[in-house]
Amino acid sequence: MSHNRVIAPYNQWEPAISADEVFRTSVNFMFLSTDGRGSLYWVELRPAEKGRCVLMMRTPAGAVRELLPPPFSARSRVMEYGGKPYVAGHGRIVFSNFVDQRLYVMPLNETCGPRPLTPERSADDRLLKFMQPEFSPDGRWLLAACELENGSEEPQNAVCVLDLELEGIQEPVIIASGADFYRSPMFAPDGRSVAWLEWNHPYMPWDSTVLKVAPFHEGRLENGAVQHVAGSNSVAINDFVFSPTGDLRFLMDIKGSAPDSAENFFNLYEWHAGAVRQITAETREISMLAQSDSRLAVMLHDRGLPGLATVNLETGTLNEIKTPFAAVTRPVLLADSIVTIGTPPDSPTQLALINPVGAVEVVRQAAEADMHADDVSSARLISFPTEDGDTCYGYYYAPKNRRYQAPEGELPPVRVLVHGGPTGMTRPGFSRENAFWTSQGYAIFDVNYRGSTGFGRAYRDALLGQWGVLEINDVRDGLKYLREQGLIGDKAVVSGGSAGGYTVQRLLTFFPDMFAAGASHFGIGNLVTLQNLTHKFESRYLEGLLGGPMTTHRAVFEERSPINHLDQLKSPMIIFQGSEDKVVPPENSREMAMILARKQIMHEYHEYKGEAHGFRQKENLVDSLNREAGFFRKVLQSLSSKTVEFLAGSDR
Repeated sequence: MSHNRVIAPYNQWEPAISADEVFRTSVNFMFLSTDGRGSLYWVELRPAEKGRCVLMMRTPAGAVRELLPPPFSARSRVMEYGGKPYVAGHGRIVFSNFVDQRLYVMPLNETCGPRPLTPERSADDRLLKFMQPEFSPDGRWLLAACELENGSEEPQNAVCVLDLELEGIQEPVIIASGADFYRSPMFAPDGRSVAWLEWNHPYMPWDSTVLKVAPFHEGRLENGAVQHVAGSNSVAINDFVFSPTGDLRFLMDIKGSAPDSAENFFNLYEWHAGAVRQITAETREISMLAQSDSRLAVMLHDRGLPGLATVNLETGTLNEIKTPFAAVTRPVLLADSIVTIGTPPDSPTQLALINPVGAVEVVRQAAEADMHADDVSSARLISFPTEDGDTCYGYYYAPKNRRYQAPEGELPPVRVLVHGGPTGMTRPGFSRENAFWTSQGYAIFDVNYRGSTGFGRAYRDALLGQWGVLEINDVRDGLKYLREQGLIGDKAVVSGGSAGGYTVQRLLTFFPDMFAAGASHFGIGNLVTLQNLTHKFESRYLEGLLGGPMTTHRAVFEERSPINHLDQLKSPMIIFQGSEDKVVPPENSREMAMILARKQIMHEYHEYKGEAHGFRQKENLVDSLNREAGFFRKVLQSLSSKTVEFLAGSDR
């Protein structure tokens, strides 16, 4: 009904949803699992409870229960990013509590609250952290990936075990160590062997991982019998499971493979009797295995678009499952259903069961479905050519608000989103935060620049040695393409967090006329500072991204640091930072803000006490969103009578 709409320039639209409403009663779903007896478990991140992570359960009868009483919060800090923080089964749950990182146990019948399993510190006074706990099939043993940290030396990562038949608090026994990192320890179905993934500096787990297995008996591994299943310095293993008969099934890709070959993508392999055979030969990315007695489900990425499929293990063919979702995350199998976290194109994320005929039962919804359809913009997959002859991808969201119509011929400003990682990806689907922006007149361009996951090894590895160069060129080429298609006007702003925050700063200093303003969330201004302060997991990450260690490539670290090019900066910048961030320590943002102030460059700096890497508390999420929107609006309205020049290239 366009005749009832107010005709107004895009930068005068008022959003259809407030920042407070974006995060009102909203939760994030994470870490789905089952217990083999028909119950479903997951974690809910609740911003309204100051980011508390609550364990939830759906019984076989369909009743939903909250398992974890406040103030407990199920969240691991192993490698700072953590992993699955709990396990459920055998009538109890064991979880890692965020505040003290200790493991706690609690019976599912709620006869008593959580009690600690592990001590506050190890016998040699190191902090103990745990992730991915797993019960042995008989319920006696608890396996976990662990990290021991003393605050002064590099933490030790290992695989450890606890004996749940013992009473009281016990220090875990380390059963596998020596590699720099470990994850995903898992018992075989008969409990007689244990498998895990490990890797070493300077590699990241998507560069090089090794899958190993060893016999397990009475709380110990037969270390002399540890077997190397697969993996090397040029091979990455994404995920693995034991088959019901004890074989290992895993996803693997190979560095340097032809971009159109199956080896360039994560495909499914099986290890049986000491030999490896390939099961699938897709030229699409497979990730995240879900195993039951009779089925194997996977996530399948087609040009980055994530969907679901089951695998025919005899033929290696995939049966794709139609869903109403624009994107899904890791599935689990529950009886004859697949459970996933799915994001529809036009309504909030759902925790959903999909039965064999495709019917969907919604178990839980991330937020109220209270937005009008005419205020919600859906994602459009964009592929665009790059200046160097490659193809890149992203999602375009048009401005949409049922109360407004732009004057005829006016094109919208665009808010570019740069995802973190940088070895990560952005997914399509409904987002109240996106609706906050598109309903106030912005188009959104969410970029899967080269280096993103979901497109194969060659696409992911393209960023190696080229971080700070390739991805900013991809953003430039994407904006050029959108303008050529008549989808956006000449005004652009850019936002990103973590590695995306670095790219924001790099864009503003390398292409100073491209953006009217930028927002850097816990981003990186000085790569030298980051290298000196960052945590163990990412302490050698920059070597691959920048072409070598700082000892031999310091000039590259300095040249690619935005803080050394502020003489080129023309556009205002707003910076957000958490005071407790261990991944990108606050010294990075403070240093940038201090120099911006000294140079009298328009900026704002906001640091939130108690927040770590990625904000989790509602009041801080609301405040940062309001401040970013106000900052951008102020800048763009000041330019309303001017033309912002867009440079398709650079004179550098």
